[in-house]
Parts: sequence; C-alpha cells; structure tokens
Amino acid sequence: MSGASSSNEEWPDIKMSGTVGNLNPNQETALHRLKELTSDRHKHNYDDYYYLRWLRARDFDVSKAVSMMQKNISFRKKIGADTILTDYKPPELIEKFYPRGYLGPDKEGCPVRFMPFKNLDLRGFVYSVKKSDVLKFLTFLFEQDIKEMEEMSKKLGRVIEKHSYIIDMDGYSFRQASNRDALKMFNEVLKLYEAHYPERMKICYFINAPIYFNFILNLSKPFLSDATINKFRIFGKSRMDEFSRTILNDMDAELVPKFLGGNRTDPDGNELCHSCINYGSMIPTECYNLKKSIQSLEEQEGVTSLKVSRSSFRLIEIEVPVANSKVEWFFETAEKDIAVGFYYRSQMEEDEELIPPERVSSHLVPESGAFVCEKAGIYALKFDNTYSWLSTKRVFYKIKVIKPEEEDEASIQDID
Repeated sequence: MSGASSSNEEWPDIKMSGTVGNLNPNQETALHRLKELTSDRHKHNYDDYYYLRWLRARDFDVSKAVSMMQKNISFRKKIGADTILTDYKPPELIEKFYPRGYLGPDKEGCPVRFMPFKNLDLRGFVYSVKKSDVLKFLTFLFEQDIKEMEEMSKKLGRVIEKHSYIIDMDGYSFRQASNRDALKMFNEVLKLYEAHYPERMKICYFINAPIYFNFILNLSKPFLSDATINKFRIFGKSRMDEFSRTILNDMDAELVPKFLGGNRTDPDGNELCHSCINYGSMIPTECYNLKKSIQSLEEQEGVTSLKVSRSSFRLIEIEVPVANSKVEWFFETAEKDIAVGFYYRSQMEEDEELIPPERVSSHLVPESGAFVCEKAGIYALKFDNTYSWLSTKRVFYKIKVIKPEEEDEASIQDID
C-alpha cells in the first residue's frame, strides 16, 4: 500500500489536535485517504470521529491506521462486540469477583468508572476461567461505556467519545501486581484496550498509589502508548485531599462517593456505595478448576530444585547485566507454603529489599513474579522458611532475565 502514508512535512508549523474541526491539511488528506482505503468495510455509524481515532492512534500514518482498523473489525466480529450488550451474560465467577463500579458522567458528559484494585485477583482468574472469558467481560464493560457515550451525545447534542477511570490502589500489593500470571493477564487487557479502543481515554486517576507504583507501571509500560501514559494522573495517600478537590472539579458532588470527597452514599447511608460499586474479593483456591491441567514445574525442562530447611532461608543470586532488564521467576513447592522475597545485593551496604517476603500457597498452583531492575548488578530471590519450625520445603524454580530490547521487540509485535 505504497503512497498511503502521510506526513506533516509540507506544513511543519501547523500543529492541530487531529480532532473533528481541528485538522491541518495533511490530516484532512489522511482522513480522506483512510475512508477511500476502507470504503468496502464502511458502516453507517463510521463517522469522522471514528476514523480520526484510528489515525490519531497511529500518528496519522494511514497505512498503520488501515491495518489497525481492519484488525479491529475482525476482532469485533470474532468476539461479538456489536451485539455483546444484548446477547452476553458474564460468567457467574467473573460477575461476582471482578471489582468495578460506574459512577456516572463527568461535567462534560464523559462516563467515569471506579475500579477498586484491592481485590483484583487476576492470578485467581488465570486458574479459574479461560483468558478469553476475562477479555470478553472487559469488552462488555468497554462497550457499556460506549453505549453511555452515545446516550450522552444524544442528550447533550454533541459527540462524547471518551471515558475516564478512577483506579484505587489502596491495598493492592506488589505481589498481586508482579505475579507473572496476573501480569500476563493484565497486559492482555492493556493490549486489548490499546488495539481496539484507541483514543477513548480522557483521563485515568490512580489514587492511593503505593510507593512502588512506578515499579508496577514499568512492568506494563511496553504495552501502553505514550498517549495513554500521558493521561495518567497519580495521587499517593498523602495527596488524597488534592484528588478530592480535583475530582469535584470534574464531577458533580452528588455522583462522587463520600469516601472520595463527594456527597454520595447508599440509601442506608453507607459511604462505600455498594449500590454502584462491586468491590469483588480474592478468589478461593477451591475455585481453581483449571489447576489440574497445569503442568507441574517439576516436570518441565530447565528447572532447578533445592531444599529449604526448617527455620532457615536460601538466596538465589541473579546477575542482571543491563539496566532496566526484567527478571521473571517461577516456582512451586512439593508440599506446604513458603515465603518469597526479592533483593538487590550491594557490596557496600546491606541488601536492599525490593519485594518483602510473603507467604504463598505454591504447593497448590505454581507461583511467579516479575521485577524491572532499574540498575545492573546482582539481585537475589529469597526463599524464606524461617517461620516454619517443623517442615523442610522442597522448591522447584526457574528464573529468566529479559533485556530491555528483547521486551521492546516483543511488545511492538504484540501491539502492532
């Protein structure tokens, strides 16, 4: 499709937003070209707002926008997105345990969702339902938001095409975020959103962000566009008063729950607003109906085993030759649980604790974790059995170091 790309070389000083009514000549040309190249797939609801979202997502590179748009059309047909709001019923386990809430529109008419991450048990979903079930459920939520946008557009007489999120990180542990199975699931969700709902995000507030938030973000950055990251607004626990003032500038106080600084409560006075927020919960291990199909690490190649005596611990040193490499680890125990932590080993001072040891039920299903190492050096994975006075634990594990260029190459293939 040679000659399909457009650039801004002819009008280098004309910088426009790339939205309807705010296009420079090159962007106008790209819009017309995209319509021509996809005319065989045109639908009545494909307006300029629709086409421009694909173009902005690919910096007005028409060839890339065509490819992205065509992949989306195939995706929507495969997953049934066009009729998902009427013919889809979420699986009972996902409906019950997946935390989410809808607060209403902001002052500009854009839908706002509240996502309490404390009980976001993506690892539990990995072992309880198919990945495709989770992705279809998220597609269902995204399509609900689009329906809200369409209804607000009719009500206000102008196009609403973006939504916002408030993601509450309070109680969301580093172990939840860095578990490899959970991380893979989370990145699948990010890839789905970036590939099939581009230019839909208005703003994303991360509230009660922990001190390790940047570490969490680094694990998922390869799957996020710069445009999306630029819409993040991060508020730690010490800045929650500032967040409350910010959200009340964006939303009517009657729609904002009282615990976020607004006036909203349930009819019974409950400030947590359970009537509009499902807080979810961690999935019980007895729901792990997929665990029987999981191959034991003991049976896989490249796995090392060791014994951790009672009331003791073992350190596994890991050499990280390049800064910003990602370390991934996988392990299981033959019987009973064990604690695991992650450290940076310094020759000048004590080891720096990056992930504090936490007991995990690695005898039930394989456990995993990941960490982006901001500096090169020697790191250590700690298997800690100091709390057990009676039992020696046998651990099966494998460790992988992924250099930044390897991660970038993989993520580009995934996104494009």
